[in-house]
Amino acid sequence: MKSMQSVMDAFPQYREKLYIRGFLFTDAAVDESAYPFYGVWRHFDLAGRTLLVHPQQNCSVCVKNDTAAALVGHAYNPFSMEAGENQILANCLERLQIDEVSFWDYFNELTGVFTLFVIRNDDVWIVDDASGMQTTFYTSQNGKLYVSSHTMLLGEMLGLKKAPYVERLTSYRFFSLLGNSLPGDLTQFVGLKRVTPNFCCTYHNGTFTNRRFFTPYQIKEKSRSELVQEAGQILHNSLKLIAQKWDKPAISLTGGCDSKTTLACGSGLYDRFRYYSYSSSEAEQVDCEAAATICKALGVEHTIYPVPEQISPEEHPEVVGQILRWNCGDLLDSNPNDVRKRIVLNKITGFDVEIKSWASEIGRAYFSKRFHGRTKFPGKPSGRACTTLYKFFLHDRKLVRETDHIFEQFIREYYEPARENPIEWFEQFFWEFRVPAWNGLVITGEHRYSSDITIPYNIPV
Repeated sequence: MKSMQSVMDAFPQYREKLYIRGFLFTDAAVDESAYPFYGVWRHFDLAGRTLLVHPQQNCSVCVKNDTAAALVGHAYNPFSMEAGENQILANCLERLQIDEVSFWDYFNELTGVFTLFVIRNDDVWIVDDASGMQTTFYTSQNGKLYVSSHTMLLGEMLGLKKAPYVERLTSYRFFSLLGNSLPGDLTQFVGLKRVTPNFCCTYHNGTFTNRRFFTPYQIKEKSRSELVQEAGQILHNSLKLIAQKWDKPAISLTGGCDSKTTLACGSGLYDRFRYYSYSSSEAEQVDCEAAATICKALGVEHTIYPVPEQISPEEHPEVVGQILRWNCGDLLDSNPNDVRKRIVLNKITGFDVEIKSWASEIGRAYFSKRFHGRTKFPGKPSGRACTTLYKFFLHDRKLVRETDHIFEQFIREYYEPARENPIEWFEQFFWEFRVPAWNGLVITGEHRYSSDITIPYNIPV
């Protein structure tokens, strides 16, 4: 495989697609004119640190008294019905001036796809959106802080070493099953970690600490119907805000549970959205036809975009495939079907943001439904149970044991602070590990190649 820099030299028209909608935050000197920034990433100064943001990514900055903050990406509040990032960021700092409890209470109402930086008293806070859809990775090298949306950006810039365990794992013949996520908060590089949802990663004097700021909603005496009603209202409010924030929002539909949930929560707003599906296989064509039938019943227009089996060499599918692989962490070759989808969808100009339809997965208790809840799981998390939920391992006991140890450390750091958590541990595992490690990687690294994405994920559990 050619180096990515040489690919960008040979195909400069694709430079904007590398680390698309990404960012770099650091207190080190950076040559902003060089690869991969090429002098087009926007520069923000944040309390003496550098924040570089891809030209197609949104960024809001706010300073209040001795505190500076930046929100990279987009956010909205389905509780207060605020849609603008500048106002949301100002509200965050206003509440932080009161106390941290007020700040976190407000922050926990936000949804969207974003990373928040707060610099206060020489501490740097790094916080993800509610489900880690904006992947965020951090490390300290030679006393300097580096935070980015993409592992390969930091890996190349800093010359980071590949972790031997990850090299063995990704070489395992069944690694591609259940996606290309890595266990725990690992990345492919030694010393580079991923931010975990519901935790504030604080950097102080070269050291990182993670502290939980949110324990899932206390269900108490609420009935199932009340919880469903509340979740539906929050999703409806989010869709109403999306219709305010973007001029041409679109809902991608498959006819499945997730997209139907999102569609149902848009009731009363159907004239504000566009609706589409894409078909790259016989199975997807069935989904497209189901989506078209639903839209016809609702009286809204639905478009199906066919994805051809062959892409013209002039579209440079090999270049697009390498960019997608790089954006996703250089762990696996890009699926040719996914490459074809991105090339076709990149040409569509009918909408300016895609509303992904994964919004129901957390609220519907994914693992409980799939594996019959407590009848199949132990009462508390273990490394082996997490490994079993993570991957299928056959004939490699050493790799299983190594993965068990990684998840045991993950449990100690991220689950012990939430022993009184009212939800099942395996649903917390789904929310705080599987969704950001897999779905977040796909959103950041692959789907945003062709369009901006929003996911109204903030649902009380």
